[in-house]
Amino acid sequence: MFRNFILFLFIFFIHNTNSGYSQPNISKSFTNIILQTNPKLLPNIEVKNKDGKTIIFNDFSSKLTLINFWATWCAPCKKELPKLDRLYGQTSRDQLKIILINIEKKKFEDIQSFLDNLSIKNLTSYFDNDLKLTREFGLRGIPITLIVNSDKKEVARVIGDIDFTDPKFIEWVKSY
Repeated sequence: MFRNFILFLFIFFIHNTNSGYSQPNISKSFTNIILQTNPKLLPNIEVKNKDGKTIIFNDFSSKLTLINFWATWCAPCKKELPKLDRLYGQTSRDQLKIILINIEKKKFEDIQSFLDNLSIKNLTSYFDNDLKLTREFGLRGIPITLIVNSDKKEVARVIGDIDFTDPKFIEWVKSY
């Protein structure tokens, strides 16, 4: 009987000692986060800045980079952008970088006015006007957020909106 109890404890301990303790299982807390079992290396990320010039993002020195695709007509985007902004304001830059990419053909002034109306203070939007990245990443709908590690690999993808200020999400980001 005692031996069975010890065996049970041993199996329980082995089963529960995995990376889940060092890194919370985020997909159980948020059903719309897809963790990549084989993280994909991202191609170069070319976007337009406010002046219409092409910018190539290649700085993935933060532990995680969130690349959020959005549009002004998207109600869930409108809901999650302020939460992304608050997350960015609460997190160190070596821990997290956030890149907003608007998928519309709009003037920078219109986009900036939209962000100002949402009280976005910490983030700037870039543009994928020709939808090149949207096609390249196989995006179906918005908002979609790619979660990229410092090796420039997509480790997770958020389909739809989530509360980026949820303590479970923040804990996951900080534990990464």
